[in-house]
Amino acid sequence: MRIGYLTYGLDRAPTGIGRYAVELLRALGSLPDAPEIVLLTTEREDRHDLWTRFEQHSLPGCRLLPALMTIGNLALSAATRRYGLDLLHDPNGIAPFFGPRAGARRIVTIHDAFAFVYPETHNRLDNWRYHTMLARAACRADMVLTDSEHSRQDLKRYLAIPDANIRLVPCGLDPRFQPIADGSERRAALERYNITAPYLLYVGGINARKNIARLFEAFAQVRQRHSGLKLVIGGKRQWQTDEIDATFERLALHEHVHFTGYLDDRDLPALYSAAEVFVFPSLYEGFGLPPLEAMACGAPVVTSNASSLPEVVGDAALTVDPYNVAELAAAIERALTDEPLRAELRQRGIARAQQFTWRRAARDVAEVYARLLGRAADGTMLEQIPPDRQRLAP
Repeated sequence: MRIGYLTYGLDRAPTGIGRYAVELLRALGSLPDAPEIVLLTTEREDRHDLWTRFEQHSLPGCRLLPALMTIGNLALSAATRRYGLDLLHDPNGIAPFFGPRAGARRIVTIHDAFAFVYPETHNRLDNWRYHTMLARAACRADMVLTDSEHSRQDLKRYLAIPDANIRLVPCGLDPRFQPIADGSERRAALERYNITAPYLLYVGGINARKNIARLFEAFAQVRQRHSGLKLVIGGKRQWQTDEIDATFERLALHEHVHFTGYLDDRDLPALYSAAEVFVFPSLYEGFGLPPLEAMACGAPVVTSNASSLPEVVGDAALTVDPYNVAELAAAIERALTDEPLRAELRQRGIARAQQFTWRRAARDVAEVYARLLGRAADGTMLEQIPPDRQRLAP
């Protein structure tokens, strides 16, 4: 199998989707029966040391999203013919699949359906992409992968994808996410971002869907009983931030909320481990890696009872109605002050996080590749194998 694997945006600070693309690729390459992966890249540089590990070919002129969604369709078709690819996989949810197939099967990972559920919280390009381009391109894919059962149901509903054409493959967790004991590594990470303990931590984009305005409201209530507590917001400003900014000003949180900007992945385990509570009150997530990462590092987690988040955290976090500020504040208070509960959340969180591995995700994806190409994972043609021994059900 020669698998064309599309990468996008990896020469910039990676988002959750970028991290998914990198971690899944590394895990696929580490499988004992790994398929032959050919990178089709849009980036100007290799920040993740991937180009020396895999065969790599660039897609000229496709670095920006509008270009990839347009000329990228023809560029992928040309690359398929030129490099003898059997299958194309877009792990980014862009699906530039309007060009000729050139003999290749096609897979796209669509991580969520936010533009259908909360269009008012996102930018026009993303909304147009989902409602116009992706709605058509998904129908041209041989298989759609997604990260959670909640997203699978949403995508079936909004994109009319047949059940047989959509497969759930949960995300994994990098082994570096583990508790970091109080010491020099923690102190160095805190100093790099000018963070002082004790603090609540949020990690993610700064946009309306993440519900940060209500997080500010809840934090202001909690601070009435914990005057020395800080709130650390780790992430980049994105879009639809007017309500966030207005709430921040109205509550006069300038001395109590610390915006770090983008956090380097290497510092995250120490920052999660040092937090009193990790709070993630997002309105909608296709999966939600930050709560899982925080649990793996031993942080008590408070998150939403909405979308895929309960599915990911299980019984290892406190879940609340993200629209109910009083409920959010009460859960943070419990996670701060109830020591038996804190210990229980740490224990459950670490155990829960160990269930999610990129190796398992890579095995599932490799089986999808094999099924679409009519082969078992070891290369044997499926028609030569009795149906009860085929690893992936139709």
